[in-house]
Amino acid sequence: MSFYTFEMTGKVEFYDCDPMCVVWHGNYLKYLEAARGRFLELIDYPYLTVGQEGNVFPVVDLRLKFTSSLKLGDTYTVVTDLDEYENRLVHSFVIKTGDRVCVKARSVQVRVAAGSSELSFFMPENFIRNVRSFLERQGTPAA
Repeated sequence: MSFYTFEMTGKVEFYDCDPMCVVWHGNYLKYLEAARGRFLELIDYPYLTVGQEGNVFPVVDLRLKFTSSLKLGDTYTVVTDLDEYENRLVHSFVIKTGDRVCVKARSVQVRVAAGSSELSFFMPENFIRNVRSFLERQGTPAA
């Protein structure tokens, strides 16, 4: 179940492509990271705030399935679903151009106290509050 879905668009640039003008597989990770960062901005809890509160949100699981390639000049959309946010941050993604799906992905981020390797099984209270407030403003149930 997704709590919220949002979309962001971009255009494939030359520097993201291999010599065949196809997006190099590792660059899809940049597109996912941009979407995760955009989500944090939407809830008014950007990565800068994460760090200021003494946390980091490392990616601990990342899965990608490539079904088609983006090419130089393609306009693409990253459709991002918020699947979990209280114990860990889980997003599902679809990267597509037009109706053609190119990548399906899923990322899991957890909370770790900055400067340690101590994993928390709960996201920060301010983060959860911001997500819930954002979801309420969107008219979406928060739990």
